[in-house]
Amino acid sequence: MPPAVVQPTPFPIATLTAVPPTTSAPTQAPIATASPAETPTPVALPTIPGGTSPVSGPVPAKLPPSRIVIPSIGLDAPVVEVGWVIVERNGQQVTEWAVADYAVGFHQGSAYPGNPGNTVLSGHHNIRGKVFRYLVNVEAGDEIILYAEDRLYTYRVESKEILPEKYASDAQRTANAQLIGYFPDERLTLITCWPYTSNTHRVVIIAKPIAAPGAR
Repeated sequence: MPPAVVQPTPFPIATLTAVPPTTSAPTQAPIATASPAETPTPVALPTIPGGTSPVSGPVPAKLPPSRIVIPSIGLDAPVVEVGWVIVERNGQQVTEWAVADYAVGFHQGSAYPGNPGNTVLSGHHNIRGKVFRYLVNVEAGDEIILYAEDRLYTYRVESKEILPEKYASDAQRTANAQLIGYFPDERLTLITCWPYTSNTHRVVIIAKPIAAPGAR
């Protein structure tokens, strides 16, 4: 059973800045739609040794995921655990999630694959590896595969949201932050900044597990 951790106070999804922070990108007015100019190359679904198709494992993982594959956008990246730091914002101390460099970050304290709860992963999209460069291109129905303890856990994307951050109200930011909080069902939440040149919004992908054949 994983050791207990203190979950940071939920803070707006803007808390995806790197540690240490980099030079801010040029300011840009809010944009509601736009996709990266480049097109990713899809990759084939991975298979379990022996050639069988990957299915969501009925055995709950006891460790964080170590790898993520999203075939539709050609993503195959390592996953590392990330925590948080305390920063001062508007005269108040708040918690802020760190973002992994050259890897996808698993939010410490979120659910391990196959367990009830919210498995939260974040990543950069325009610096330090750009692992989530094409996350904005993911669509409902796409499959996402997590590796944990030599097992594959597969998910199907249910929704994608592009949420305002830089120009959002405090109420909107609080509502956004709830998406990376606790949920009683088993789900996977992926998050990154957007668009490529300004980071004024957040891309949030929510996926649910694909049950193994015969599972109830």
